[in-house]
Amino acid sequence: MKHTRTALLLALSVFLWGCASFNSGDLAVDRREAREMAADKGIKPFAKLEVSWKNFPYRSMEDYIGEGSISNPRRIVPVPVPPEDGDAFAEKAREIFKRSGLYDRERGRGTLRLELTSFGRWTYSDLFRSFLVDTGFIFILPASLRVNYYLAADFEVPGGPVRVAEEAHNKTTFHLLLAPLYPFFSPGARESSLLKRMLLRSAADVYEKLKAAGAPAEDLPPEPKEQGNPPPAVPSPPMQPDRTWIPGTTSDKAPAGDTGQIIPDQPDRSWAVPANAAQPSR
Repeated sequence: MKHTRTALLLALSVFLWGCASFNSGDLAVDRREAREMAADKGIKPFAKLEVSWKNFPYRSMEDYIGEGSISNPRRIVPVPVPPEDGDAFAEKAREIFKRSGLYDRERGRGTLRLELTSFGRWTYSDLFRSFLVDTGFIFILPASLRVNYYLAADFEVPGGPVRVAEEAHNKTTFHLLLAPLYPFFSPGARESSLLKRMLLRSAADVYEKLKAAGAPAEDLPPEPKEQGNPPPAVPSPPMQPDRTWIPGTTSDKAPAGDTGQIIPDQPDRSWAVPANAAQPSR
């Protein structure tokens, strides 16, 4: 029993270490550009920085079973990231934009809204639940998972709303021979490094837009809340007929001069039957 447990722990550790992550995306910011951005005192920083993270997690083929059809697929909603991940990203965003001279709560003006969206973000529990089952040959042939990131920055200038966006992805490859690279290219560390580079690139692009506008930022309108379709109006029941009326009596609701009696109209007596009308056949 002891040897079996040791073998299982060894196999688990080999799998956890047998992967390496690699980032890609045009996110380079040279040092000269960063120093110029931080030293430029002519740019009015933002007074408020709103940070949010929408996460669409990794889903296996089993997760798509029974979720609508091709013509009418089920709407996928984002799943909140762990609080520690969201807080760390928001803290890193405020630190980078403050160091770049674009965020100052006391002397700034306007609002900058940062929204990060991740697609296919996975955890090790997700892999043990589905990925290992789907790829049983993982120790023979390499298998990869890709996580895409999209970072959008929205703000307002006198000329109108402005948006800058960055895209990048993190690819993790699993294979036994990659175990020696794990300490240098672990998935968690590579994601943190990628998000930092995306924030730096976003700060540089926001700086360029503010510099081109030549005016300080203004307050953003409040973010609209998602509202579903209103429920259909329930029709009111038809008005009940008045069953208290008796022929020959006057209703209290009848207008003045109305006796309430039903008097048929006189028949039209001006129509005459021609004398040579055809007789009905017998």
